[in-house]
Amino acid sequence: MAEGGRKVVIGVDESSFAEEAFNFYAENFLKEDDVIILVHTPERYNFVDASPAVIHELLTEIKKKLKVLEEKYQEKLKAYNVKSAKFVSKEGEAGEAIVAIAEKEKANLIVTGTRGMGKLRRTFLGSVSDYVIHHAKCPVLVCRK
Repeated sequence: MAEGGRKVVIGVDESSFAEEAFNFYAENFLKEDDVIILVHTPERYNFVDASPAVIHELLTEIKKKLKVLEEKYQEKLKAYNVKSAKFVSKEGEAGEAIVAIAEKEKANLIVTGTRGMGKLRRTFLGSVSDYVIHHAKCPVLVCRK
C-alpha cells in the first residue's frame, strides 16, 4: 500500500452503473498516489433445497464471475496507471460490506454508482448508495448514470 495517499473504496459489480462510477472517479478525481480498494459482494443464492451438484455448479459459476470481474477492473486500473490497488470480495449486503471495508481500511472516500430508482422502489428494494450515504463515516461520491 502506498503511504500517505488517499484511500478510496469503490463498490463494483457487473453493472454499467458501477463501471461508470469507477470511470467518473478515475477521470475526474484520481490522484497519482491514491490507494484504490475495489469492493464486490457476490450474488447470494438460497442453497437450502439444492443438491450438492447444483451447489457445486453455482459456486463454480460465482468464482468464475468473480475472476472475470476482478480481471476487468485490474485492466481498468492499469489503463488509468493506478499504482496501488486491491480487490476485496465480501459476503453479505453490498452497502454493509462497502461501509465495513471503508471503516477497516480507514478510507478517505467511498465511490458508488446508483441505478436511479424512484423513492417507492428504493423503499421496498433498498438501495446500496442510500445505505452507504447514511452509514459511512467518510465522504461518499454517488455517481448517476
